[in-house]
Amino acid sequence: MKNIFIILSLFFLLSATKAQQNGSEIEGKISYLSSQNIYVKFSSTEGINVGDTLFARRSKELEPVVVVKYISSKSCSGTKLVSYKIEIGETLLAFIEKEKSDAPIIPIVVGNGNVVQTENKLGEKGRKKGGEINGRFAISAYGNVSNITTSDYLRWRYTFSARSQNFQSSKFSFDSYISFNYRSTEWNYIKSNINEALKIYSLSVKYDFNENLNLTFGRKVNRSISNIGALDGIQLEGTINNFKAGLLVGSRPDYLDYSYNFNLFEFGGFISHSYKSDMGTMQNSLALFQQTNDFKTDRRFLYFQHSNSLINKVHLFLSSEVDLFKKENGVAMSTFSLTGLYLSLRYRASRIIGFQASYDSRKNVIYYETFQNYADSLYENAIRQGVRFRVNIRPMNNLYLNVSYGYRFRTNDLRTTQNISGNLSYSNLPFIAGSFGVSYNNLATSYLNGNIYGIRYSRDLLRGIIYSTLSLRRINYNFVNGTPNLEQTIVGVDLSWRIIKRLSLSLNYEGTFEEVNNYSRIYFNITKRF
Repeated sequence: MKNIFIILSLFFLLSATKAQQNGSEIEGKISYLSSQNIYVKFSSTEGINVGDTLFARRSKELEPVVVVKYISSKSCSGTKLVSYKIEIGETLLAFIEKEKSDAPIIPIVVGNGNVVQTENKLGEKGRKKGGEINGRFAISAYGNVSNITTSDYLRWRYTFSARSQNFQSSKFSFDSYISFNYRSTEWNYIKSNINEALKIYSLSVKYDFNENLNLTFGRKVNRSISNIGALDGIQLEGTINNFKAGLLVGSRPDYLDYSYNFNLFEFGGFISHSYKSDMGTMQNSLALFQQTNDFKTDRRFLYFQHSNSLINKVHLFLSSEVDLFKKENGVAMSTFSLTGLYLSLRYRASRIIGFQASYDSRKNVIYYETFQNYADSLYENAIRQGVRFRVNIRPMNNLYLNVSYGYRFRTNDLRTTQNISGNLSYSNLPFIAGSFGVSYNNLATSYLNGNIYGIRYSRDLLRGIIYSTLSLRRINYNFVNGTPNLEQTIVGVDLSWRIIKRLSLSLNYEGTFEEVNNYSRIYFNITKRF
């Protein structure tokens, strides 16, 4: 323990220059949630690649939410990275890489060993100047209607966010992101269990001592160590030349309802270094953190991340996470166990073609106090490993093709999981305008063989004011364990209306039709920005 505090004290003496910001952002809406993936709809997915990260704006910072696994011309889906509940209709951001970018890479590890990558592309463009307040308020309703009476429900969601950088030209800044969501049939229960519906994702105040040192108090996700999620407490950060460092002390939000829970005390620190040349950028980051439950060690871990774009047209990202503590049969001991390793390599050969490959290896992350009954029963930690290859082709203007192959296996799997997918899309169609795309996905796991076929057509009804999308998907799942096969036809209709500059409305319908059962999902959202 003494050594940890010495290391953290050394972290405080170092810090890094602020990354230059570059790139453009596009907004998408979460359109569907499954047990495995989150589906996000965009007006166009051009520039989004498998392995990219989609973010939610929880404050003036961004929180990584989804790692993209599958892409079509207008939507994508991927793995959830956060522990709290995600709702249909939430806005997520994708950052599109420019052909040439000087923005340094900001590597991020998120969510219980999940490792992703991104670039520091959140710029000042679009932010109000002079320390003014900006934000948004949204009301959403999501309903499910089917011929199975017990499946019908209506869910309401209210979200509010507000932020200001150097409010009224002072040294104080603040940010907040709060939501309140519930099923209409559960209102009586919610009134007595308010934390089940009220989620405070960010609520903090920052004070700048000077341009190189600041202190934040409240609930905030620190971008430099976002894998620990939100922290309720104090965060001190500083910069010296090309170094950046921070110390954090506080507690984790409650793992059941995301409320404040001081018993989940945690502390740690990080240090990073950025290098920039005419060839590109490189960044290395190191972090050490200890998490507790009732002040007993829950988890202690170290992670290192490296990002490199010094070779022309090549981007390399590496992240590794090491657990330093374990408990077996109630006996605590130190260890040095590689929990997660992620490696990604992108090569853009030309404007026409690009390649990407990744390797992901991860063990179960164990919290020895929070889930002690489960942890004590583990003698061999299960390992999940996977590789993915992707090719993006743009043979001519407006025509896009991508093909990907994924391979993954876990300890005790009866057979490996393999996925083959392809998407072909054409934008700015002659005569009829709009964009048209087709997609195919083949999935083989230890319990099913499946195929998904899809087509999608999108266009402006009123340029810049009303945008519409029609989609059709056919799903065929053959289960190998005797479960009846699943065949579904899914029809989607989406309308987005920009009423005035800062007021927008969206309506979405998705109908799922099976041989016996039918489901209809309707989503409504109105958002006012200020």
